[in-house]
Amino acid sequence: MDGKESARQAHVLETALTVFVRHGFRKTSIEDIAKAAGISRQGIYLHFKDKDAIFSASIQKALDDGLQAANRILDDDRLMLEEKLFKALDEWFGRHVGLLDSEASDLLAQCERVLGDAVGKSRSSFQKKLEKVILARSSRKTKSADKRAATVADILCTSGSLGNIVSQVRREEWLPRTAAQSPMKITGNTNSVAIRTTKAGCGGPVKT
Repeated sequence: MDGKESARQAHVLETALTVFVRHGFRKTSIEDIAKAAGISRQGIYLHFKDKDAIFSASIQKALDDGLQAANRILDDDRLMLEEKLFKALDEWFGRHVGLLDSEASDLLAQCERVLGDAVGKSRSSFQKKLEKVILARSSRKTKSADKRAATVADILCTSGSLGNIVSQVRREEWLPRTAAQSPMKITGNTNSVAIRTTKAGCGGPVKT
């Protein structure tokens, strides 16, 4: 696939995702996607055999793109831990909060039906990366430090599960854009990482 064709397919998948999150799987048709993407139905069928195929590909692309973007941020040594975590979480799932219409309530079940455990596997990869980054900030490389880093990473990932994202009305309910508004306070130094959440699923500090 050449660059032009790859860009065209990426456009179709990104457009398909916006249509699915607006109308849900059941109410979205191939015609809806084709019209939104500015191509014919035949153009869709050249690449995807049916609605399941384009749904699967659009979700998988969103997962892959989000994971790659998050990993780039987490690997950026110029950023402080708090900035890394906020930006990575935003790339991974914060950017989807507030985009899902009430009519798209069937997406979770359809993701499980069409993609199986793909969402879970992607989440697991992201969580392991978070654990590694959090643990790297601790000078105490012990089993207990490993366990606490895993706990913190799990809390952060749970706050961005697809079920929670679907239930959120506004993006700022999950990840405010400024520290003053933030429901999640993250502080760190070379010896510990303390994460305080009020809305993200934990009532107090977790330290590593």
